[in-house]
Amino acid sequence: MSRVVLGVLLSAGLVTGFIGQSTFAAGNTDVTQVINAGVLTADIRDASRVTVVSPTFALSTATFSFTCQTTTGTLGTDSQRLYVDNPNTANNGWTLTIAATSGATALWHNVGSTQTFDFNDPTTAGCTDGADADSKAGQLTINPAAGTLTADCPTCVVTNITKGTSTGFSQATTDSVTLLNASASSDDIGRWYLTGVGLSQTLPGEQPVDSYSINLTITSTAS
Repeated sequence: MSRVVLGVLLSAGLVTGFIGQSTFAAGNTDVTQVINAGVLTADIRDASRVTVVSPTFALSTATFSFTCQTTTGTLGTDSQRLYVDNPNTANNGWTLTIAATSGATALWHNVGSTQTFDFNDPTTAGCTDGADADSKAGQLTINPAAGTLTADCPTCVVTNITKGTSTGFSQATTDSVTLLNASASSDDIGRWYLTGVGLSQTLPGEQPVDSYSINLTITSTAS
């Protein structure tokens, strides 16, 4: 809790009474102002810091192939920045992570979910189905180290905030990927954004021609 006490002096008025006597009313008072800590927040905002209602990041377009192939993309652009706000609440540090919104059993899917492929099957780099129960191949890798972290407030700095390493999703082993890790020595009051995070998706061979999507969620957690 941050507390600011403002002292305000009020002029005393003279009250006349009997001849030879005068009395002054008590005229000093304190006005208090309390500023509470805010909430650690993860968000996606544009360059004007306006929340993007339906953020979308696209991988490169693939051409049908009989063999396994890889597409790439970028998470976090100047018009869709990955923000973290720490308004004096996470004083022991925090982490920013990303995971499939529907959990580890989620799949890439077309409209209607009639065609799907996996995002967290590491067997032979996602080219064949592994031991999970979905009978789908494919793996999504996220590389925060390729990104750029920017401080977005007058006094905060990026010191003691570390970008995560390139990590592939692996069901029941790596269900979320760390994008940022702020130590207890990082600024307790700060606002930052991350752009340019690398994306790489292995596509199984003979994947049907269509448009696919998967929902991901970023989460900030106090240490």
